[in-house]
Amino acid sequence: MAVDADLFAGLDEIRWARMRHAYGSAADVPGLLRGLIDPDPAVRESALDGMYAAVHHQGDVYPCTVAAIPFLLRVAERPDLPGRPEVVRLLAGIGSAEDPTALSGQYRKANEAVAAAYPLWERLLEDADPRVREAVAGVLPACARQRRAALARLTGRLAGEDDEAVRGAIVRTVGTLARREDADDAAPRDWLARLVTTESDPRLRLVALAELTSLPGAPDVPPVADVDDALEMLAAAYEPATAATAPAGCETDTLAVPAGFETGTLAVPAGFETGTLVGAVRRLREQDEAGRRSPGTAALVRGLSASFGDRVNERTRLLTGLLRSPDPERRLDALTPAGALVDGWRGDHGDLIGLVGERVRDGHPLTRSRAAGVLEHLGDLAAPAADALASALEATTGRALPHTEADGGHLPWVIERSHEPPTVSPALRALSGTGDARALPMLAWALDREPMPYDAASCVIRFGPRAAPLLPLLLRRLPGLPVGDQRRDGVIHVLAAIGPAAAPALPDLLGGPMTPPVPVALAAIGSGAGDCLPVLRRVAAAQDRRLAVPAARALWQLAGDADAALTVAGRCLDDDSEYAWREAADVLAWLGQATGPQIARLRRLARRKDRYGWLSLSAAHALWRITGDPDAVLPVLERVWTTNVHARRKVASLWAELGPAAADSYRLLTAELGRVRRHNAGEDGYSTAQVTDDEDLLARCRAALNAIGGRDAVAG
Repeated sequence: MAVDADLFAGLDEIRWARMRHAYGSAADVPGLLRGLIDPDPAVRESALDGMYAAVHHQGDVYPCTVAAIPFLLRVAERPDLPGRPEVVRLLAGIGSAEDPTALSGQYRKANEAVAAAYPLWERLLEDADPRVREAVAGVLPACARQRRAALARLTGRLAGEDDEAVRGAIVRTVGTLARREDADDAAPRDWLARLVTTESDPRLRLVALAELTSLPGAPDVPPVADVDDALEMLAAAYEPATAATAPAGCETDTLAVPAGFETGTLAVPAGFETGTLVGAVRRLREQDEAGRRSPGTAALVRGLSASFGDRVNERTRLLTGLLRSPDPERRLDALTPAGALVDGWRGDHGDLIGLVGERVRDGHPLTRSRAAGVLEHLGDLAAPAADALASALEATTGRALPHTEADGGHLPWVIERSHEPPTVSPALRALSGTGDARALPMLAWALDREPMPYDAASCVIRFGPRAAPLLPLLLRRLPGLPVGDQRRDGVIHVLAAIGPAAAPALPDLLGGPMTPPVPVALAAIGSGAGDCLPVLRRVAAAQDRRLAVPAARALWQLAGDADAALTVAGRCLDDDSEYAWREAADVLAWLGQATGPQIARLRRLARRKDRYGWLSLSAAHALWRITGDPDAVLPVLERVWTTNVHARRKVASLWAELGPAAADSYRLLTAELGRVRRHNAGEDGYSTAQVTDDEDLLARCRAALNAIGGRDAVAG
């Protein structure tokens, strides 16, 4: 394809090599820009991946990103060029279309450059290519100053638009603009409400309902449609399903999608591979729709569920209604948003989790594997699904399967991988997390496999002394696992969890390499302390804090030897590392005693304003345990509670220890218990311990309230 010379005029005059992007020199940017319009779709996809990976890495904007904008705009306005929809979506990300407020530096420059092209975006809403029109709707929110004009243009354009994807994009953009903080007019809300009640296309009605429901103040406005209405709309949206074709594919959520690349469809044909993240997202999107009777409905369900936000009861009613449906696609599509709800929000999820468990017994393999994934990290919360998990796992005929076949008809116990150790399957991990004894024989089988799954032992820890029947197997595996292998550490942690019944392991622990878990296990086992003490004294004298600290604690637990702990704490305090100071404070906290200079140092550390509060919290904890004086502790606890949500479990436990002296914590504790969102749930990441840590925080908050005396403590 011939390209006019002026398309990239001036490109090579820019000193790209003097600029940098996420992976170093930006000298490759001209090649990436030219690749975006290459006739070969594989070349275009590779260039697009390079732009997202380096030039717009995880949403970042660099000087080279800003310098690329004029050339991207030239591509966008040329109707004869391929790759334009992807370029427009890239510009939406670069221009911070998702949130163009309070920008500074390069981000502000990028937004201003994209917003200045507003006349172009208006013209492209009439472009002959529907994928371009769809992408343009997504870039308009970057044009904050043209908000009212964009709303008028979009709402007026809908009636003349005949492409379903573009119509949906228009409605979603109207919702985005209506949610802006400076939005003070009711017109967009009224327009969305009219669509919900008058539009003939049930899919568009659902998009409009999701946008309307997510608007600020929506819970205080009489709804134009409730959950039952939404289920009826969804039934109509699934109605084209006439053949009993089983759903196929998997969610694109299993991969991290590059910033700015979350919506829309790639305007490239299938049948080529690029080995890129963008290509993987494209393939997964294609797989997700392959074989479906009602393409696109999964996104409608996710969007509608998310639009209810903190209204957990309504989300639960919606999703349980879908999970009870006889339609396999509806059941499948409800699983991902059900997982998002339980992961991010508190509530009575018992019925929902029980229904997810029933999907583990579902006849369709993808439904079964996805349901197991929802339950994988819920811990005790997965108990309503335990019977379904156990029966499905006990009935499996493939106890170990390659990861490429793990979505097959049977749930494995172990998933094998080609270049790394195998793992325990999500279904078995979920059952183990509930503490259900039916998991123990399966975990024993996994522990006995070669190679041993890297997380098998960690699943056994949950069972504590009940794992004692596995002791002969654990002792057989321990000598063959190398030092530094997390599987070896996992086996030692299991021995510690078993406790005194693991006494037969003492010779192996004392005769083997000394690693940080070993002193912990020696202290937990307790028996044979006389043989352990010389070893522990030698280790406590080591310069390596990772060994000295647990050894000193074990000496205190087994022999009441405070001198070793005080010495180790002193060495840590003399270090120049905040991590060492925290370890010293933790040592002195469980010891409950300290020298005068150490107490003075702890007081200074408690007043220290470290960013996340971990150091001051550890110092305050030690001061309380040593002095019993709450005055130096309470201000620290309140400050850390406010500044670091991840420290709240420890703070709540300390309030419980302080009892009535912590009466002023009543307000913070009750506010936390009244929150709907999990304390550690955020938009910037997810932790596999998110649910279990939050449930633990709730239990600690209740214990603290009970200890301080509830309202009586405040009144007193």
